[in-house]
Amino acid sequence: MSLISLTLAATLIFFLPHIAGVTWQELYHRFSRIGWGTMAALTGLWVTGLCAYSVVLSGSLPGLSKRRALLVNCVGSGVSNVLPFGGAVGVAMTFTMTAGWGFRRRPVVVSTVVTGVWNMLARFLLPAVGLICLVGTGRVPDNRLAVAAGTGGALLLGVVVAMSAALYREGVADMLGRGLDRVVGRLPIKSKPSLRDGLIDLRRSTIEITRTKWPQLTLGMIGYMALQCVLFIGCLEATGARIPIPEAVAAFAINRVLTTAVITPGGSGISESATVLALLGFGVAPGVATAAVLLFWFFAHLIEIPVGWLSWTLWSLTARAQRVTPQET
Repeated sequence: MSLISLTLAATLIFFLPHIAGVTWQELYHRFSRIGWGTMAALTGLWVTGLCAYSVVLSGSLPGLSKRRALLVNCVGSGVSNVLPFGGAVGVAMTFTMTAGWGFRRRPVVVSTVVTGVWNMLARFLLPAVGLICLVGTGRVPDNRLAVAAGTGGALLLGVVVAMSAALYREGVADMLGRGLDRVVGRLPIKSKPSLRDGLIDLRRSTIEITRTKWPQLTLGMIGYMALQCVLFIGCLEATGARIPIPEAVAAFAINRVLTTAVITPGGSGISESATVLALLGFGVAPGVATAAVLLFWFFAHLIEIPVGWLSWTLWSLTARAQRVTPQET
């Protein structure tokens, strides 16, 4: 399965220029015009984004330093970008790394749940932000599409509000869980787990962290997504794309949402193809759109693989020497 997924991802990336109607030679000439100064600036944005997400990780696991959070982040990203369902492997490696630093299992479980929730909230909000940008500037070409986009954005924001309320108050979690159980009860599924119990357990296990650390978690996630968006826009500028900011944000939202596709590692190939098609729909030239998306793919996916495995090697060599007991909360 892993080999099939990797092959599919490589095939989609390789044939991406063909989908857009350009050649690799044309892309090479466009890439060769990008200066070292521009690449250094884009690399700086990428590194700053990693540091921003490390703020989320350190906030979700008290006692985890920013430096170690960065190491965990790099390892998790490297694994996720190589294997389908790589997030599960990344979690296992996170447990191994944090255990080597003396963390108990339960705080790491809570950290995994909390960061998962914040990532999910960000994924829900991104499409809403992209749709609002298009609708607000009147760039959605069809009125029916505008209504659908606005409705979709409102529904997504509603989900975010409901989940936040469920985490904040147990009564809301109980009510929401009962409602979801009624919906699931009507589905033709043999095994029907209690979503109410799951939401109650989730709330109780994460309530302390979310109440005390939500500003750090939220600001870190917003900073990370914002820096990723700036990096995407930087890739557009570096390759010569001239596109209004709302349309660039919408294309970025499409790209990031589709990275959750589990068919390929990190949605690689799928998200890039959809992003190129979106940029073409916004009037960007095929060569420019493909070059910009592949440049962003380099920073958001490809470069994280060797960095992740290098980080894992570094941890393996130093874990025993640096074992310390984390701070108690």
